[in-house]
Amino acid sequence: MATVDEDQRTNTAAWPLNGSGNGTIVPSGPNGAGLPYDPNEDFEDQPMTLTEHLKELRDRLIKMVLGIVVGMIGGFFLTPYVIDYFKYVVKRGDQAAELVQLDPTEYVVTYLKITFYIGIGLAMPILVYQLIRFLAPGLTRRERRYVYGTLPFVLLCFLGGVLFSSLVAIPNMFKFLLEVSAGKVRNDLRIESVLGFFSSLSLWTGVFFEMPVIMFVLASLNVVTYPTLRRFRRYAIVGLMIVAAVITPTPDALSMIIVWAPMYILFEIGLVLAWFAGRLRRRQVETEPAA
Repeated sequence: MATVDEDQRTNTAAWPLNGSGNGTIVPSGPNGAGLPYDPNEDFEDQPMTLTEHLKELRDRLIKMVLGIVVGMIGGFFLTPYVIDYFKYVVKRGDQAAELVQLDPTEYVVTYLKITFYIGIGLAMPILVYQLIRFLAPGLTRRERRYVYGTLPFVLLCFLGGVLFSSLVAIPNMFKFLLEVSAGKVRNDLRIESVLGFFSSLSLWTGVFFEMPVIMFVLASLNVVTYPTLRRFRRYAIVGLMIVAAVITPTPDALSMIIVWAPMYILFEIGLVLAWFAGRLRRRQVETEPAA
């Protein structure tokens, strides 16, 4: 029969920390008896029952909904300026073009939709924070530090993607498409269709602008590595082209390139950040004192 010391030595060898075979044995506690324990990787959470998890999820969802409601209050007063911007974009491509409604309720419904989308945009910091707080108990202390540290950059990248789409990509697409048809047909555009054009492209562009930060976080957590991402570069080129073709509401190649080019540049930036994250992680492991 193995002694207690032999069992501990076996567990220590089977559960190496940070690439080494050294570890501190915890005789009792949430990590379990005989398992190696690194203070730098402390989860700092207590076991939760299913009911407690559901209660936590409910509380987070309530806070997210309240954040959207507060954002919609501000969005209600910003919506007229958004509709005026729609008119400017349309007139920029064809001075004779008009925004029209084909249903008596279309303008009101579109107004409320824009208010809702603006509410989500204004509440995005709250939404992301509540999501991370819900997931945080499953992360170690170091992982939480990475996630919380990149939260501002995630929000800034999303905002940058929305602004790029709304101020650069979409106006140029409209200008190209309406100039082609100007004088040949009367451009009466449904306001609901224009809203769909803006909202879908802006949302997905904002999401993809977060790609460098996400790649950095995944590399920092050692979920993926820089060599792995580099090997997938050619697949990323084709994949991003497909994505750009899908999320672009128009079939012309120019619009697709306008969307694809910044997405691929962001992927390359993400590769650089992943390489940097890998170096930081190796340096931390090398300088970390043995337990």
